Amino acid sequence: MSDNEFEKEFVEATERGKASLESLPKALTARYDHLSKLLVLELQNGATLLVPINLIQGLDIPDEKALADFDLVLQGSQIHWHSLDVQMYIKSLVEGVFGTPLWMQQLKKHYSSIGAKGGAARTAAKIAASRKNGKKGGRPRRILAA
Repeated sequence: MSDNEFEKEFVEATERGKASLESLPKALTARYDHLSKLLVLELQNGATLLVPINLIQGLDIPDEKALADFDLVLQGSQIHWHSLDVQMYIKSLVEGVFGTPLWMQQLKKHYSSIGAKGGAARTAAKIAASRKNGKKGGRPRRILAA
């Protein structure tokens, strides 16, 4: 590759990078609320995003100091935790993506199992409600929209 070709490709790549950076959602401010264990992001569009810190891959740790040690980088399009070497796109957090596909799959399984345990619980209140509904003809049929 000649120097001219390299220079041309470099300029084109730089322009693509700038355009991509401009299109990303950005956070104006970010802070970690240690009482609620939430990452609080104030976005450029005026919205505030609250993310439970333990949902983010690499941040399910008890070290409050390390969790609070982060900066917004690349014009607020990313957040970087220094001592943990964790970096996330703000866009990913907005979209509800908190880690790698494998992390997200395991997170989904974890929360599904919690829901299944709750649904399978047999309490006196659930038994009484079931009997009451049975006397009325059972669970009401779902009406499907056309």
